[in-house]
Amino acid sequence: MMRYKLLVLFGICSAVLFGQSLSGNWYGTLDVMGQKLPLVLHLRDSAGIWKGTLDSPKQNAFGIPMSSIEVKGKNLAFTIDKLHASYQGTLSDSLLIKGEFKQGAFKATLDFNQQEIPQQETKKLQDPKEPIPYVQDEVTIYNPTGDFNLSGTLTHPEHTKPVKVACVILITGSGPQDRNEEILGHRPFLVLADRLTLSGYGVLRMDDRGTGKSEGVFNGATSKDFVTDIESAIAFVKTLSYIDTQKIILMGHSEGGMIANMVAAKHPEVYGVISLAGPGVLGSTLLKEQQLLISKAMGASEKELKKIESFSNSFYPLLTLDSMQLVKQKAESFLTQFAKGIKRKALRESGAKDRSTWVKMNSDAYINPWMIYFLNYNPMSDLKQLDCHYLALNGTTDLQVPAKMNLEAIATNCNPSAGKIKVIKALDGLNHMFQPSATGSPNEYGSNEITFDNTAIQEILNFLDRITK
Repeated sequence: MMRYKLLVLFGICSAVLFGQSLSGNWYGTLDVMGQKLPLVLHLRDSAGIWKGTLDSPKQNAFGIPMSSIEVKGKNLAFTIDKLHASYQGTLSDSLLIKGEFKQGAFKATLDFNQQEIPQQETKKLQDPKEPIPYVQDEVTIYNPTGDFNLSGTLTHPEHTKPVKVACVILITGSGPQDRNEEILGHRPFLVLADRLTLSGYGVLRMDDRGTGKSEGVFNGATSKDFVTDIESAIAFVKTLSYIDTQKIILMGHSEGGMIANMVAAKHPEVYGVISLAGPGVLGSTLLKEQQLLISKAMGASEKELKKIESFSNSFYPLLTLDSMQLVKQKAESFLTQFAKGIKRKALRESGAKDRSTWVKMNSDAYINPWMIYFLNYNPMSDLKQLDCHYLALNGTTDLQVPAKMNLEAIATNCNPSAGKIKVIKALDGLNHMFQPSATGSPNEYGSNEITFDNTAIQEILNFLDRITK
């Protein structure tokens, strides 16, 4: 609401001028615990109605719509509900928007100007170098359950005479991922495929369904659905003359490790599983621990951590495998009641403009098929059924899948028969992406020059050599 109903002509003109000057593209760099994250605002005034989007080029995220945007004179404010983010800034005489960015408990100064900032890419020291001394085949894999094609790359050594090689199928972590599992400029699956193929193995990596060149629909799918994608991949590599079909190994990162367990439990012909930071405990237990550890790393106080824990303990039990309609009804009733106790300042810091927005943000985040399945999935049953060679690796600074609780659960429940090799190992000083990291904070992923630590790669190769040679 305008503070005054009547304005002198000068005031009206000033508001118009400032409003016009905010239209266009604005460039800034967010400092997230030492990591420089370039951001771009796109603002436009359409007959007095402001609209805007945000780009985060380093994260390959473009055109993220603003949920609300308000321009009053020199002041700009916007929220992005899907990111739980908000921004408030003021335009200076030097055409610099000076303000503060907030996302959950995180807050930082963030300024924008209209000069595009040249971005210096962090070197990715392990990216493969040309020429590539092995075969790279673009492949299409049919999923008969979903009736769509997956697209991938199969790399394998080049031989002058027919030779059958063991094959490793890579399985990505949560969220829509391309075949390289690219994140913040890093391509860990490309690096792993390169090193494993150079060591004599065939390696298949695929774009997730509905991602990259793959068909199908990602949204609404659960880990159980993704199992059929990997089953299709196994069926495909069994048709290849140069693959040793008795030595097919599944290697999954994060949720991919969980999916590898699920597939191997159904298919005893799977020769081995490599779990890279894969869950070993109930999904709701893991998510609560993850939220506490990451919030603490982001500077949350003990009081805030207790609130997060209290919320999780009360809310997660409502997210059962009952009908989605019933779950949604129970969950939104709880969220609405919970929101009444949140102060307006805390709402703004969470990126919500009001309580109803906060309820919708959390409802969208939690009440969907993938999340409900994940929260209720306990790996114990599948781990107990495994009877194949098994390697589980975790970094000791992993905040997303904490090493101790998950490796202990895997070690307890995974007990293949005599003659099978089982290795459970925590790697000192490595984060969730298997990069060297003292803190393990996700905010450091992009600024790290190492994509996948050589110590971890060597552990994988040692295991593969033991079970295949």
